[in-house]
Amino acid sequence: MKKLFAKVLLSITILGVSGLGVLAKDYKDLPKDHWAYKQIQTLTEQNVVVGYPDGNYRPEANVTRAEFATMVIKALNQQNAELTSTYTFKDFNEKHWAWGNVERAVMFDLLKGNPDGTFNPDGNVSRGHAISVAVSALTTEKVSNERAVEILEDKYVDYKDLPAWLIVASGKAEVLGLIVTPPGQDNVIAAERPATRAELAAFLVKMAEAAKLNPNEKLRAVMMPKLADGIVVPNTTLQDNFIATIPAGTIIPVVVLNDKLSTQSSKVNDRFDAKLPRNLITKERYLLIVENSPITGHVASVKVAKCFFRDGKMQIVTTNICTDKNPNARFEGVVLEMRDLRPFWKTFFKRLFRGSVIEYHNGQVVNVQLTRPIRIDLIHGMIIE
Repeated sequence: MKKLFAKVLLSITILGVSGLGVLAKDYKDLPKDHWAYKQIQTLTEQNVVVGYPDGNYRPEANVTRAEFATMVIKALNQQNAELTSTYTFKDFNEKHWAWGNVERAVMFDLLKGNPDGTFNPDGNVSRGHAISVAVSALTTEKVSNERAVEILEDKYVDYKDLPAWLIVASGKAEVLGLIVTPPGQDNVIAAERPATRAELAAFLVKMAEAAKLNPNEKLRAVMMPKLADGIVVPNTTLQDNFIATIPAGTIIPVVVLNDKLSTQSSKVNDRFDAKLPRNLITKERYLLIVENSPITGHVASVKVAKCFFRDGKMQIVTTNICTDKNPNARFEGVVLEMRDLRPFWKTFFKRLFRGSVIEYHNGQVVNVQLTRPIRIDLIHGMIIE
């Protein structure tokens, strides 16, 4: 039966709780042998869920729709996503503490209001709604109502009790391994029962891991790095969360914007202006830094060229880069000197009487060697300080 979703699943086996070993804190009422201990600890470490002031987690407590919307958005790391649309509800507005995240959840097609125009922010979240949201976060293949029933009837004794709107979502969730059942309830969906804080933690971990592989169309636009053409930075390393690091020592070409910088006329602290000639990209074609991003620096030292083989010397350092998301991020490096590369005999007399001059002019491409790594959040297009 599960062959139906082979394309969607890919390597969906990672949906298990393996790799959730970084433990954030201990709660007084959450023993380490609790069935959802690892999931709760993982979400705590990610600041998706929090405990109560008395040090308890209350794993059996219920969750409101406003709380759940906030948990969902944080689990997907979209709490800072720009609101491109807003929605009006009769019983909910911008004065509510969860307004922004509820709006984001609706914007990303994760939650909906009620047919009567309300949102019911203080109502409890049912297990059925948790299943629906988990599936809504993903791109899935189509499945008929009949096929969903066939999938569910093999395992769940209460599949006939599912409301009509939940049957297809539950069938997909079962194939994708998204349905959470507490110990002793493996064959019961219990869709109408309010979900507990422990159950929702388990649902959210599964949802977030699946969304990394196959988010819905709207989430994909903000959860996946942008692809581009440009200059490949070959030594860039990439973490699982799409944080890229351009290491120190990397050489990056830039275009000079100054009219002229020369060992014969420039002074220490004179400004250096440049820009990226093309996009910088990873070998996977993920966009690192967009072309034409301005780069600034200054002349750090200069020695005038003089006769009898005294070559000029000039060190230019870069300090900052300006991007759409980073008006003044660090871009620390040294401009590699570019001398006259013609054969020595052709420049002998010129060097004899004046020495070798270093000059940079508008439009010239020079190489900058980074002296400090640059870390970039590829999802949000930001340089991380």
